[in-house]
Amino acid sequence: DSRLPSSLTAHADRVGKIFDMVKFIENDWSRLKYKEVYYGLATIHECQMKSTLQHATDDYIPQLKTIEEISAQKGGASLIAAGFLIEGTLTYEKMAHLEYLGFGLQLLDDLQDVQEDLKNNHRTIFTQAICDHQSLDIPTGKLIQYYFCSRAGDKFEEDKLINQSANATNTVTLAQYVRISMVNFSLLLILEAASKLEQY
Repeated sequence: DSRLPSSLTAHADRVGKIFDMVKFIENDWSRLKYKEVYYGLATIHECQMKSTLQHATDDYIPQLKTIEEISAQKGGASLIAAGFLIEGTLTYEKMAHLEYLGFGLQLLDDLQDVQEDLKNNHRTIFTQAICDHQSLDIPTGKLIQYYFCSRAGDKFEEDKLINQSANATNTVTLAQYVRISMVNFSLLLILEAASKLEQY
């Protein structure tokens, strides 16, 4: 495309697909009425740009505080943006819950990518521990505890009760059901990833 800067002409096809995706979103969510949808997308882009600060070089080693902040922001932004794309608007409670879950999923992804991140000098909570000659047992254990934090689930819960059986006394909220399912599935993924990192 002649309107693209020279630095992007080699990626014209990919850029075109991105614009097509944005147009597809605009068909469902008006920019004027649903500004949060586009704020969510812009925040993902901003967080991805910040993630370059996690790349270590001979002259630069990111601090753990920076790594933690970027991981929290990147993971939270991804799920919040997805929530906006699905519903258009979100309550504060839903945004907080999605941000909480997003951070956990980001850490899970980082645990799964340890080997690749080490090769690319990409510092996460896990690769930083390895570079500091520490075991992954502690951060992995903390990640499991993070998923099992029942107080967080109770705090963010806001949906109505639904029956899960014929017994009227046996009720559970949809949020509880989803959270328990996610915890169990995420725990399996954590254990699977950890089993491949025995040397650490």
